[in-house]
Amino acid sequence: MIVSPLIRIESAAGKVQVERTATGWFYRNAEGMQAQVRGFRDGIACRIAPGADAEVVQLGIGPASSGLCNAIYSPRRDYALVFTADKLLIEPILKKGRLQYYTVTCDGPLTVTALDDYLRIHRNLPWFKPLRRRRFRRPPAGWCSWYYYYLNVTEAEVVKNTDWLAENLKQFGCEWVQIDDGWQGRGTGFGSNRDWFEVSERDFPQGMKWIANYIRARGLRPGIWCIPFTQSDPDYYRENPELFVRRADGSSPGEHTEPRPIDWLPEEERIYDWAGRYYIDPTGPEGNEYLRGLFNLLCKEWDFDYVKIDAQGMMVGFYQRYRKQLADPSLDGDRAYRTGLQIIRSVMGPNRFLLNCAEGWSSCGLCDGIRIGGDVVLSWAGMQPSIESTMRRLFLNTLAFYTDPDVVCVREPLPFSQAELWATLLGITGQLLMTSDKMYELPDERVELLRRIFPVADIHPMELYPLEGTPGIFDLKVQHPTAGEWDVVALFNWDEVNPKQVQLSPGRLGLPTGDWLCLDGRTGELLHFGEGLLTVQVPPTACRIVTYWPVDDRPRFVGSSRHLTQGADDVEAVKWEENRLRLSGVSHVVGGDPYRLRVYVPDGYRALTRGVKQEGVIAELQLTRNHNTRVRWRIDFSSG
Repeated sequence: MIVSPLIRIESAAGKVQVERTATGWFYRNAEGMQAQVRGFRDGIACRIAPGADAEVVQLGIGPASSGLCNAIYSPRRDYALVFTADKLLIEPILKKGRLQYYTVTCDGPLTVTALDDYLRIHRNLPWFKPLRRRRFRRPPAGWCSWYYYYLNVTEAEVVKNTDWLAENLKQFGCEWVQIDDGWQGRGTGFGSNRDWFEVSERDFPQGMKWIANYIRARGLRPGIWCIPFTQSDPDYYRENPELFVRRADGSSPGEHTEPRPIDWLPEEERIYDWAGRYYIDPTGPEGNEYLRGLFNLLCKEWDFDYVKIDAQGMMVGFYQRYRKQLADPSLDGDRAYRTGLQIIRSVMGPNRFLLNCAEGWSSCGLCDGIRIGGDVVLSWAGMQPSIESTMRRLFLNTLAFYTDPDVVCVREPLPFSQAELWATLLGITGQLLMTSDKMYELPDERVELLRRIFPVADIHPMELYPLEGTPGIFDLKVQHPTAGEWDVVALFNWDEVNPKQVQLSPGRLGLPTGDWLCLDGRTGELLHFGEGLLTVQVPPTACRIVTYWPVDDRPRFVGSSRHLTQGADDVEAVKWEENRLRLSGVSHVVGGDPYRLRVYVPDGYRALTRGVKQEGVIAELQLTRNHNTRVRWRIDFSSG
């Protein structure tokens, strides 16, 4: 039965009565029903509103689903179908690991609600376009200078950190080195230091092209920060009257007659907007030429591949406020702003990454990533903007743009448990990942937190709405084409004083009943074997990771030590040969990093392969190589 140009629904339970409703369709059948839902090959199983247990947040790798999902969403069409019925189950049907269609089984009756323009209208993102991931298949992972060096960044320190990253984190997936505010050479800082054509000779004596080339020569990619819509050069302002936005009296909106009461700005800067003393008008030919020239300099002459553009959340409001003073006042604030972004994007092309900072929602479709909240600070209170913005905006990650909750810092004096929590939050959610410490002074235990979250895993949200409060159970569901299915469950305690007792069960995680193997996600230690009922203690401002694995009557893969995701990326293939009693596979191993592969061994089987250590139902094989490489492995078993 064709009910829409987008989907085909067929019943496997006899005749079904169907009624067209104002929002979709109603299927009446007293017996169980099964429906095939087609036209959603890019679709994700999800929820578009909180379930009964709002503490559980679902995420996915691959075409994952669960018993908690009640909707399917297509980013390409910005179209959602929501299903309401008893005993509802949405399951992906795969062919060679690729999604073909979904089946929906339930007890009748079944209500299907269709939501057109889900993100554009229902989530208030009118400029939404599905993120094109051909050039950047994952969010960037790298290092940013700002949250350690601030305005005191220098060429020498960038070189030291680049060298350390090249030797210690590049092999784990660190790719970018981004130089933040402070490389400019005019003014004292903030609003007076926004001349993007003037480089600090003291701090970057060999220039920005030299440092970009140095970063690239070390096998990393260079990034740079700027505010493209502002300037601070008074001569430039005086000599180019048509380029800038001016008040009706001819003065600059970025200049103030009285110092503003902004405590974090130095006193001499309080007579300027922190973003800049003068604002570019992007709607006229002069503004077009200016932006084109600036980004030719940054990207083609200096050769930066990543540009972080700041102060973007205020730009739409600014251009709307001064609309009458623009070269083209027919453009509202959104369109004036996007006019400038389109020039920037055209110069950068598709192979360079453009990060909007911060909350510039009108840049959808033009920026690859968007900072979703305010700046962080190295403290428990200071990481709250990252936590809060993740809760509000995670549902947009990988769909509209890569969400950037700001950097993660792991250095002291931040307590280790809080550094671990911060790193785990970014790792389990799959958002843009930049660390920002003096890397070459980090102790190894702090570096270890970063090794296990680099690179960013290919994670998509399964809760497509702003999360309420601060839920504490983040359940990452992995659907691997050959290694099977498993859950990586991060448990967060946001309380600063009281420990937290978390009750886990298959039902709470949307998993079927049966036997489950529960392991510690950090150590691989066996926590539980049975029905999957587990109580976990989480100290204040800390986190724990538990993995859930279904068990079979034969040996199966149950995780690796390489990454927080337990093998989602590093395990290429797994194969069981019943006639040989052999489990084999292919893994990608990081040079110098001991790689531990874990296997469930049911009663009646025993691992025979030399070097495999077996304790109870868990066997472990360790692989170590001198360089990053692809390793074939196998474990032979006896039975009986």
